[in-house]
Parts: sequence; C-alpha cells; structure tokens
Amino acid sequence: MSCVLARLCTDPGGARGVEPARPPVRCRGRLCRRGIDLPAIRSLPLFESLEPAVICRLLGNAPAESHPRNSLLFQAGDQADAFFIVLSGRVKLFALTEGGRESIVETVEPVSSFAEAAIFAGVYPIAAEVVERAELLRVGARGFLAGLRANPAVACRMLGSLLRWERRLAGEMRRLRSRSPMERVAELLVSLTPQASGETVIVLPMKKLVIASRLGMEPESLSRVLGRLREFGVHTQGRTVRVEDVARLHALCAPPPGA
Repeated sequence: MSCVLARLCTDPGGARGVEPARPPVRCRGRLCRRGIDLPAIRSLPLFESLEPAVICRLLGNAPAESHPRNSLLFQAGDQADAFFIVLSGRVKLFALTEGGRESIVETVEPVSSFAEAAIFAGVYPIAAEVVERAELLRVGARGFLAGLRANPAVACRMLGSLLRWERRLAGEMRRLRSRSPMERVAELLVSLTPQASGETVIVLPMKKLVIASRLGMEPESLSRVLGRLREFGVHTQGRTVRVEDVARLHALCAPPPGA
C-alpha cells in the first residue's frame, strides 16, 4: 500500500507505515506527565532518530493549545515563530491564487507535524487553518533552535532523518504519478479498508476536493473515475462508498506483472 495514500487517510501517526511500529517507550518527562503520546511524536520524521529524553528536552515546554474550527493559525508571509504538532483534529495548509482562489496543499491529521521548515526560513510560505477542532502542540522556534545549536549532533541526526523521509516520499510520489487516475482512486479505497475481499462500506475521511488534490487530479476527474468504478461494483453517494467486493479493487490497483 502506498505510504502517500496511507498518510492521506489511514495511519493516525501520519502514515510513516513503511517501517515496523516502535515498541512502547517508557518516559517520565514533562510530555508524558501531560498525557501527550511520546511514541507517536517519536514516529514523526523530524524525531524518529532521537531518544525520548532528547525529545522531551526539545519539546517539554511547548504548550498544548485548543483551537476551534475555522481558526486561522498563520498566513503566508507571517513571521515563522513556531511549528506545530497535531494531537487531535485537522488542519489544512493552503495558498491563494492570484484570483483569490484557495489551493489546498496538504491536510494534516494526528499525529503529524507541519511548518518545521518555515522556522529555519523565518517566514511561513503558505497559510494554515483549523478545519476540525484541534489540539496542537505549539513548538516555539526560538527555544527549539537554541536547543539544536546547543547540541549539533542532535541537529545532524534530525537532518538525516528528514532527508531519508524526503527520499522515501519522493519515491512514493514518483510511483503514484506513474499510476492511472483509476488505479490511484482504487488504491486509495483499498487503503481505507482492512478487508481483502467481500462487501464493505467506506466513509471518505475528507472532502472530495481535498482528496482530488492529494491524488494529483482535478475534482471533475475524480468524479468521473468514481463513476467509471461503478462497473467494478463501487457505488458512491456523497462521502459514503459501498464496495461490492474489495478483491476486485485489489486486482484493479495491483502492479502489472514484472513491474
């Protein structure tokens, strides 16, 4: 299963699912005392090479903030004074076209981070808005960067983790672009159910507009593909999708022989 599609819709840890799950981590640091899931945070690309104690030192004073729906966290061009870890809810990252139209870049779900690169550049290149009431860990740029300057070895390990993740993601994106639109949608639907065969009902986790953007197609193309999938026993009504036999979808998105 594509880790890009898994990241979109399945894994609550942001679908880094190409690696085996880490064993439980024992920690008595400030994050754990506040009830924050340290193993989930440790699974993020930014922190995957770091020991729990190091993560606690870097994030221990970061406040957990609750934000209602439609809260604007920052706009493009604002000073990047923090990055965020989504503990619950959902946040969209978006840009505005010259005509004022909103273009969604990413939808971030628990547990995932965003705007990390911006704190090194100094400004946010895009905007962020809460689309579903969210609890966010707000990591201030000043303290976080000071922690890295004080420990260059940690900074190097963190950079190495990010580079490895970027290579994996780039490879998955290349593979995704090589698939036909119907194969992409079929693979998405397969990723949303643990069943290998039989009938099932799937509820799409986000609007079709966002899904189309993440699959690299126009919303109209997604609608056409969903219509064509009726001949494969896939019936869509709103965000509810009924699949007559998941095995047929598996066959549709399986790589060709020798691929």
